[in-house]
Amino acid sequence: MPVVADLHIHTTASDGLLSSGEVVRKALALGMSAIAITDHDTIDGISAAMNASENALPEIIPGIELSAQMDDREIHILGYYIDHAEPDLLALLKILQESRFNRTEKMVKKLNSLGYQISLGEVLDCAGKAAPGRLHVARTLVEKGYLPSESAAFNILLGYRMPGYVERYKLSPQEAIARIRAAGGVAAWAHPYLSGKDSLLTEFISYGLQGLEAYHPDQNRSQSGHYRQLAKLHRLFICGGSDFHGPGVGHTSPLAKCGLSASELSDFREYREQLLQNSEIKKKGVS
Repeated sequence: MPVVADLHIHTTASDGLLSSGEVVRKALALGMSAIAITDHDTIDGISAAMNASENALPEIIPGIELSAQMDDREIHILGYYIDHAEPDLLALLKILQESRFNRTEKMVKKLNSLGYQISLGEVLDCAGKAAPGRLHVARTLVEKGYLPSESAAFNILLGYRMPGYVERYKLSPQEAIARIRAAGGVAAWAHPYLSGKDSLLTEFISYGLQGLEAYHPDQNRSQSGHYRQLAKLHRLFICGGSDFHGPGVGHTSPLAKCGLSASELSDFREYREQLLQNSEIKKKGVS
């Protein structure tokens, strides 16, 4: 089935290489019906994407990808249909952005001590207007000729517990899910296969998790089928996307390589509409 919706996309608002407008134009050229802007810990790319959408095509779903920590595992939670002007969410994102700056400064110093002569200014230049992240550090290392690719930088230096890795402030999965739902969004577990522990799902559901990313470039067809079945079993919505960061970025696939079919997009929209209807019924019941 052809992909009509890519629900996992990053722009220059976080660590993507294309602006929101460029992503929208690319999605339109590919004939996409819907895309979700899901930048890391920021909503700065959403309004620009909506402004760039012509005649509401493709549909721009306001989203986010929040990083969380559970024991020694990094867990990513995707949020869709969030109110990206919600004050409490904006206050949280300010804290997370400041954490990224502090972490980058420590990471640069650590890499300097290991013999990699990069500067904080070079990493910030790479990040542009976005808060810096590990991918910006990786790109700087590649630009300076220390490593052949961003993937190599993560595998050798910047991955979890690697020599150049530095911890930063992260939410718990429970907090991430709660924050997304408090901002009017629906919450899904991103690329669950990478956690290596499906048993976490029932715990996340108890926190209010509503969906599973069944389609991701790091999950093969068999694994996608497995997560579709898990979603069906637990009555969760299915989402998926390319985890697009831009052309030439080695650890992601091209835009629209992964995502939802037309029928799956319809189910995704219907899930949210049902939630909205249930919410209205509850409000009327209270009043």
